[in-house]
Amino acid sequence: MNHSQKTFLGHPLGLYVLFFTEMWERFSYYGMRGLLILYMVNYFRWTQEQASNVYKVYTSLVYVTPILGGYLADRYLGNRRAVIIGAILMAIGHFLMAFEAYAVFYSALAFLIVGNGFFKPNMSTQVGRLYAPNDGRRDGAYTIFYMGINLGAFLSPLVCGWLAERTLGGYHSGFTMAGIGMVMGLLIYVFGQPLVKELDQSDAGAQTAAGNSGALLEQQAAGVTSAWGAAGRMAPPVLQLLGAAGVVLAGVAWAVGWLAAFDAVMAGMGGVCLLLVASVAAQVTGGVRDRVLVILLLGLFVMFFWATFEQAGNALNLWADKTTNRYLTRSMPIPEIAPVLAEDPDAPAVTVDGREPWWRRIGTMFRIKPRPQANGTAPQTHTSWTDSLNPVPTTWFQSINALAIFVLAPVFAWLWVALDRRGKQPSIPAKMVWGLVLMAASMGIMIGAARVEDRPSQVALARLPRGLETDAQGRLGRRDAQGRLVLFHAGRLRYDREQGLLLLKGVLPDVERDRMVEATVPADFRRAVEELAQRSQRLDAGPGNHVEVQIGSLPRGFDLRKAGNPGGRFEVGQGRLIAYRPLADRDVKALFVAGGDPAFRAAVEELFQKSARWCVSPWWLFWSYILATLGELCLSPVGLSMVSKLAPARFATMLMGVWLLTSSFGSFAAGALGEAWGSIAPLPYFTICTLINLVPALVLMLLVKKTVAAMHGVN
Repeated sequence: MNHSQKTFLGHPLGLYVLFFTEMWERFSYYGMRGLLILYMVNYFRWTQEQASNVYKVYTSLVYVTPILGGYLADRYLGNRRAVIIGAILMAIGHFLMAFEAYAVFYSALAFLIVGNGFFKPNMSTQVGRLYAPNDGRRDGAYTIFYMGINLGAFLSPLVCGWLAERTLGGYHSGFTMAGIGMVMGLLIYVFGQPLVKELDQSDAGAQTAAGNSGALLEQQAAGVTSAWGAAGRMAPPVLQLLGAAGVVLAGVAWAVGWLAAFDAVMAGMGGVCLLLVASVAAQVTGGVRDRVLVILLLGLFVMFFWATFEQAGNALNLWADKTTNRYLTRSMPIPEIAPVLAEDPDAPAVTVDGREPWWRRIGTMFRIKPRPQANGTAPQTHTSWTDSLNPVPTTWFQSINALAIFVLAPVFAWLWVALDRRGKQPSIPAKMVWGLVLMAASMGIMIGAARVEDRPSQVALARLPRGLETDAQGRLGRRDAQGRLVLFHAGRLRYDREQGLLLLKGVLPDVERDRMVEATVPADFRRAVEELAQRSQRLDAGPGNHVEVQIGSLPRGFDLRKAGNPGGRFEVGQGRLIAYRPLADRDVKALFVAGGDPAFRAAVEELFQKSARWCVSPWWLFWSYILATLGELCLSPVGLSMVSKLAPARFATMLMGVWLLTSSFGSFAAGALGEAWGSIAPLPYFTICTLINLVPALVLMLLVKKTVAAMHGVN
């Protein structure tokens, strides 16, 4: 032991500096992640497909950039400088999320992605460098460090989600709090540097011993006949062909428009990963080659797990927000018909155009919103402190996973040791089978929730307004730009012309309600609003500046109250529409809602309130997240340990990087699946998610014995 290091509870003080730095960084990451999809759907009023596409790109790239960040740190920057750069970039990204302009929003995501690439790999590396190469305390140190990750992941949805729903700044308060958390982590890291004393990792004796041991294991495995037989000898050229095909397919798909640009990039990355594994497999022989192929094989199965696990921040987050009864201590009231852009009149204007100084915004955005009015006369009072929690903020459900890891991780650690002593510990592939099965069970719970939610409501409607059509089954929709009929509410809304009824299955979300009303706005008013939005983009900041367009007459039943209008963005005068600030897409949609067909608007508002009766119990989500956590504990830490054991020493870092990319590909698949959430009903959606895990689990179960044999003694 290096006595120059001061210790606490047997570990260097530097470990606790890194612990709290990582805790605050994870606080910022999970706080922002819990709000992201809700922000895009509820605030920007984007469709689920649009929001999930952005979510897909963001969550995929945050697992890719650490490879580049780790490379730059190793070659040029060093761990400490890379961590500081990453923390600063992420703090900037979080604070930029406090502003609503689309360009600023995308810039914020870019800062967060790049910053995470510098920060994430180098923090983990520094933990190991606090100890000598042969120090037995390393495993315990990483356990403590992992607890810091989960502490941040537990606290952030509670704090950031509460701020997003209870303060005047709304989502922007939550994002700002995430930025403050990142700054806290940066300050702890910078001022704690005197305590972070890295040890020389070139201990010759330890290195030699470790190297001889690793070399001996590789030599023993290399002399073993491949468990795959002829297929094992054929593997390198087969993999090279697959990798080359993946890269070529991505390029061709991009060129001819089969895939969007980012989809093609991810396909190309998959091809490159196959090429890397093929290259390693070509340089080793026998049992060592088998082990490399096992890493690839199990990585393919792990991607199915992450594709559904990452629904926690996407489809399941929206399910919690729109379809879950979040009133825990009293009955859920009939929901109010809030304006599409409703915000408190005292809320700070959210702008980057210089209209309000940023320091004034910071001073007001954290003010608590007044409680809802009782009968429109007086602030509502609370009968107890528990009643003040109603409704529970949506993001609080995101904390269940981290809390469950805190409670269950020690149980799993004890369980594996206890089973090992009895000679009954499952093999690594068998544990991964259990991980997939438990994830399938988690989605199976949601199938039950979807069945409970899928109940009928109906309202009277004498006629359908212009802009809406039905298909042969009576399902209601609208024509898109290509002339295709796009169904509302995933095809669960029908119109019975004979009886004059709107028939609904399940809970109607407010965003879907407004989207239907938007479709009924008269064409001339739509063109006028779109023209106003286009002209408003040239507005300069300053009092009194405005643009306007002339309109012949307002649509029948026009109701500006339905549009909200925070910060006085627009106004309707005598025969004209006026904009005082650049109008975003959400402002345009708000005016469309105000100008939609009044009879249809009243009908769907009634349907929205009636269908809220079918909001499901929060226990469905609770147990779904618990089962997902059990699956994660069977699969995620086991996978990291497996790669460290199976990978040849000279290719260990590269293969670990390839393994970590399975999270990126899984997040990509999760986002792609989430894009269909609005067009596929919950019952078939959760059924697909269940099968995505159950089928691979059954396939892997059949391959367990063969895979264990190919690991050649690694347990």
